[in-house]
Amino acid sequence: MKSVAKIRSTLDIQLDLTRPVEELTEVISAVIASRPARRKEILESLDLAVGNALAEIQSQEEKDQKANDDSSGKVS
Repeated sequence: MKSVAKIRSTLDIQLDLTRPVEELTEVISAVIASRPARRKEILESLDLAVGNALAEIQSQEEKDQKANDDSSGKVS
């Protein structure tokens, strides 16, 4: 039987969801430490993803606020 080696770089993670910021910060630090040459690329991509998520939340909050203003009879 022929065996083919598979080499993968993986990081098995368990997160304490009661401390999401601290846990995610540790994961990010571990990832960029494992790929120092790509540190800037990784962080820029992460920054973009976080920015997009925040923009989506802000957009939804603005829609919710407008709906609340419209239903209360307030004039913008």
